[in-house]
Amino acid sequence: MVIKKNKKIILITGASSGLGKTIAKNLSLENFQIVVCARNLTLLKKVYKKNKNVFFSKVDVSSEKQIKQFINNILKKFGKVDVLINNAGEVFNCKFESIKSKQLDKLFKTNLYAPIFFIRECLPIMKKQNFGRIINISSGGSVNCANNYSAYSASKAALNTIAKSLKNELNGYNIKVNTLSPGPCKTKMFPKNKLSTSLSIPTIKYLINLKENGPSGNFYWFMKKIKIIPELKIDWGKPNKIN
Repeated sequence: MVIKKNKKIILITGASSGLGKTIAKNLSLENFQIVVCARNLTLLKKVYKKNKNVFFSKVDVSSEKQIKQFINNILKKFGKVDVLINNAGEVFNCKFESIKSKQLDKLFKTNLYAPIFFIRECLPIMKKQNFGRIINISSGGSVNCANNYSAYSASKAALNTIAKSLKNELNGYNIKVNTLSPGPCKTKMFPKNKLSTSLSIPTIKYLINLKENGPSGNFYWFMKKIKIIPELKIDWGKPNKIN
């Protein structure tokens, strides 16, 4: 497959259904090459088999090994990654004292570890080309912290802080890292919600097309930038070694 140099390669995780599917199908109508992954290969084939602008692959994002292999395959096939959209997610609802370690492992491997590993693998590529746009799909739950969703809220809140940290760490590179909440949209995870997943598309496109002097480290509620982490001027220095 020959890819035009000016054609952005956009990687979207968890794109077999819900928000990820909406993002992938919408962006595939534009001058982008879309790369998607999910656990369910049968569903991926059903959704994307006839779409020439979408390359799909089965990946269990809870597996660090599979993530590494997937990024290597993308590099071999397309030579770069311009945009990373960390969308894959897990959720469970229960009282805090009833949380099981297996639930936590599954949720944090998908909601937090996977985005960290995807970003880690993509950053050297983006640094080399001095361009990258990273979008973490967070949640309003990271801010409003609803009853019985403490673990889910914590995992999504971590994505907000990662964006802020990377903004500072990547100073000097044309790489932007932001998070957005898609609002209470209707998906398999939240079937009782009312909003359409398509409402997030304008924000996604805005963050994909940020200029070099564009914002980074921010949290977006649709197109509205919301300051959820205060600016504190602290000189952390380097930690002392503890014997």
